[in-house]
Amino acid sequence: MSKYDHLIGTQLASGEWSWDSDKALLYAVGVGAGLHDPLQELQFTTENTPGVAQQVIPSFMTLMNLPSNWAELLGWKSEGLSPVGLVHGEQSVTLARPLPVNGKIHVSKTLRGVYDKGSGALVVMEARITLADSGTCLGSTVMSLFAQGKGGFGGPRGPAGERRWSKPEGKPAAIISLPVGINQSLIYRLLGDRHLHGTDPARAKADGFERPIFYGLGSFGVACRALLSALCSGDAAQFGHMEGRFSKPVYPGDRLDTLIWRTDDGAVFQMLANGERLVLDRGVFRFRAV
Repeated sequence: MSKYDHLIGTQLASGEWSWDSDKALLYAVGVGAGLHDPLQELQFTTENTPGVAQQVIPSFMTLMNLPSNWAELLGWKSEGLSPVGLVHGEQSVTLARPLPVNGKIHVSKTLRGVYDKGSGALVVMEARITLADSGTCLGSTVMSLFAQGKGGFGGPRGPAGERRWSKPEGKPAAIISLPVGINQSLIYRLLGDRHLHGTDPARAKADGFERPIFYGLGSFGVACRALLSALCSGDAAQFGHMEGRFSKPVYPGDRLDTLIWRTDDGAVFQMLANGERLVLDRGVFRFRAV
């Protein structure tokens, strides 16, 4: 029995979260929309282009989060916003319907697992999201955080029945290359992610990075843009699910190449930085069932 088993299923936070059109537009710019061509992706970066209705990039749902004391619940000390050495491990987004341009939602955040990876612990949290006025399901997110130095407690290495992933043989059906601006972290942090490893060299090194990184969820948003472009003709309404594992950091100024292999219900993908460094692995995309 793991030392954390009695905590699994604990509700970490519950409450409302709201946004407006400007927040969705800022998110689009924060994940690089318009950087390589300001006349592309206007459905995500503008609200008043004639004949183009504003849409919300589906990975915007990763912002729909509430603060909680999960680290203290596990007996870990935070310095700043998180324990030193904490990095993003995996992320998924599942949508039941397209995100509205503005709205208010209810978030219920739950601890789903704490797994022993030897060199560290993997903490898994799920947020279930409903529209505040009607209770209609909007979707869910699952976030996995890797805490370096917190392993060795004797728990399971991962969830039972974890799905296997393998890189397909043959060339990808599409490769979408998108830049990360040299100031990209400074824009993305305005959305609420003020973790210092995106801006402070000392904290970046303490967390295991060479220098300040571009935030993991920012990279996840870049991958979402690439998938929408290659698979959905830029139409966010076709998005159903996306997941991936962060394998190496992304730095401001990198070029991100998303390699996409089509499947019966969507695609699998990987993301490389500058054509050589695998930064997002085990990617899965699924179209929304209509």
